[in-house]
Amino acid sequence: MANGKYIKNRNEWRKSYPIGIPRRPPVIVTESKIGADGNTYTSTFDLNQVIRHRDVYEILGDTLDISLLLGEYDEDLIHFNNETVKTFNFNFTFSNNPTVVFSQGTAAPADPNTENVNIFGITRTTTGGIVALSAPYSGTIRYRAAYAGSYPSYFTGSVASIAPTAGVFIASVDRKVPNNASFVTSSWAPLASSVPVPFKSPYEDNSNFDGNVALTTKLGTLNSSGEVIEISAHMSSSIYVLAVQ
Repeated sequence: MANGKYIKNRNEWRKSYPIGIPRRPPVIVTESKIGADGNTYTSTFDLNQVIRHRDVYEILGDTLDISLLLGEYDEDLIHFNNETVKTFNFNFTFSNNPTVVFSQGTAAPADPNTENVNIFGITRTTTGGIVALSAPYSGTIRYRAAYAGSYPSYFTGSVASIAPTAGVFIASVDRKVPNNASFVTSSWAPLASSVPVPFKSPYEDNSNFDGNVALTTKLGTLNSSGEVIEISAHMSSSIYVLAVQ
């Protein structure tokens, strides 16, 4: 027999389940921002229908170019074996004739006292060049070749690079032709550093046979945009400079 308390007022015993989330009244917020073009942009939000609310920001287009534009750069060793002239090739083809400078490398163990030589370029092209020495030499000569559309420019060293041209660096270049002089003032696009490292090489490129000279920086003249180069003998051929920051 049914219990009378379950027969009477059955709605009092019915379980109720809420359907959905109770709807809250909208909370409308309007944001206005002035864009870079001078126009006013308005956005409307219902704060009860967004998870989080933040200020409205204008997303600008490509107004800032953060890409790093690199010039073309190559660096490697030229190996001599009791030789005075050597043809060398770059590791890639430049888009234009680069500035090429040379520096003394390491003499072969069998000839440890042969490093006192003058190094001078003969030719340079987009694929390589010819370098000559004042005396037979066994060992390495390092070349550095750089080209950019404008200077100063960023460059990145090759696998063989050593400081200060290893990794990403900044450099400017210059070419001077002395007028049968024993010194010349070189100038390049200014660098941030007040004491850059200037690599410089004479060239036998004017058929004057006077490229076999030594070059030094005159004391106290090096600055962010140039130097005075002292020449061991009068010359009228080219001097190429790569100034590295």
